Amino acid sequence: MSMLAAIALAASGATLPQCSWDRPGVNPFMGDVVAAVDRYQDIPAATRAKLKQRMQARQYDEMVTITRDAIQGQARYGAQIRDMHFGKSSFCNTVVRTGWTEKMQERGLVYCEDGHCILVPTVCRNVSRITREAPARAAAPATASNVASSARAGEDPQGLLEMEPTGAGVAGGGGEPTFAQISGVPVTGASLPPTGAGIPVGGGSILQPPPSAGFGGIPPLPPGAITTVTPPPPVPEPGTWAMMLAGLVGLAFWARRRQSQA
Repeated sequence: MSMLAAIALAASGATLPQCSWDRPGVNPFMGDVVAAVDRYQDIPAATRAKLKQRMQARQYDEMVTITRDAIQGQARYGAQIRDMHFGKSSFCNTVVRTGWTEKMQERGLVYCEDGHCILVPTVCRNVSRITREAPARAAAPATASNVASSARAGEDPQGLLEMEPTGAGVAGGGGEPTFAQISGVPVTGASLPPTGAGIPVGGGSILQPPPSAGFGGIPPLPPGAITTVTPPPPVPEPGTWAMMLAGLVGLAFWARRRQSQA
């Protein structure tokens, strides 16, 4: 049935089996939006009371976008709109909007209680009903920003969390000194010395591991086991010798000249 027929029957308060909603806003609902819910007698009275209370306070679930073939929102809704109020007291059981273009859109407020949903288009307030097929998805809980959550795909976050704590041994034994504790160098694959190599401890001293064990298997060290090797005195460079010789020659020449003057 055309919109003109729906407008003509609006004054009589007739119930129409089907009418079009191709021109939203042409025949807006002129009655009480909240009281219009009582027309839906198949909805339990308690549920209608909750819907009316929320509509009175404008506590809607969400604002949806109505298109020709869908009703889009955070929840998933069926595309059909039914039981729509027109004019002052007209009522349509089935509503079609086949005359809409693909780009045509209208907005509407949705109120849902106990599985019953009311749609109130903002352009005309034509109270109607829709079906919610699935509720909105709950927001994902906030996750703490830690090593495991920030690891890239393919990495082993558990391995990152199991790095040795301060004071732990290199091989996992309690009380064994770590390379980071001895040398002050961060423990990375590139900074570990080769097996059997000395560990610099500052001031030119070198920590020598026991010959029977590599760095990865250093046993607990007793007091006094760490020995230091003093490096030999520096050897002057050839340029230094030349400067010293030139200085001696100059001193000898100056001393001989003073003697000759005296």
